[in-house]
Amino acid sequence: MQVNAVVAQWIGTRENQEDDYAVRHYPSGTLTVVCDGMGGHSYGAMASRVAAQAFVEHFEADEGMPITERLEEALYYANAQVGQAFEEAGAFGGTTLLAVFVGGGVIWWVSVGDSPLYLWRQGRLLRLNADHSLREVYMEYVREGCMNFADAVMRGHALRSAITGAEIEMVDVSATPYPLIPGDRVMLTTDGTDDLLYVQALSDSVKKLLNDREKNLAVSVVEACQELGMPNADNVTVVALDWNGFHA
Repeated sequence: MQVNAVVAQWIGTRENQEDDYAVRHYPSGTLTVVCDGMGGHSYGAMASRVAAQAFVEHFEADEGMPITERLEEALYYANAQVGQAFEEAGAFGGTTLLAVFVGGGVIWWVSVGDSPLYLWRQGRLLRLNADHSLREVYMEYVREGCMNFADAVMRGHALRSAITGAEIEMVDVSATPYPLIPGDRVMLTTDGTDDLLYVQALSDSVKKLLNDREKNLAVSVVEACQELGMPNADNVTVVALDWNGFHA
């Protein structure tokens, strides 16, 4: 069964859109990739574009291999291509990368960086992938009483791992497929949604938004980010997939 994927983007208050994405449907399932570039001006956009395109290219070339291996191999290929692109440009930058394959009622993923993979299930928002920013480190300081919450949020966006062409410090890959149940909503986003989709303090209005099956989920999330009116709003990209089970 082909999974329907919907996409929405917003530039935020930035001068450039440095996010990129790819969605590909195959007989065995759907591949989605989201990248959040960094490096300023055209370099962040270049990194995310090269990474997304290279990932899809290599994933498709590895047809027949186990999904987990295809995702990992495509990730490292994308990293090498980003490194080559920056070497040729005489510049430096990078990108996060989050890729998800949905097929047969399960999902696999691989990610580097802080772009979240969310699952909305039966009224609860879960983050499935690891956060490779300093946010989790600083939140532990908050729990220990060594740092206040506001400082942790403000300073926590620095990345511990990214796609730059150099050795990747941290990779999160689903070793086993994660089963979906009918009604699940999967979202790949960039960190521009962080102020809205804060799992530990999700507002009732956001819960209602995530549960609304009549509207385009990706568009609704982006519009809600716009309505927050944050003065330094980041680029936002959302790819949303609904799983409604198998149909004859």
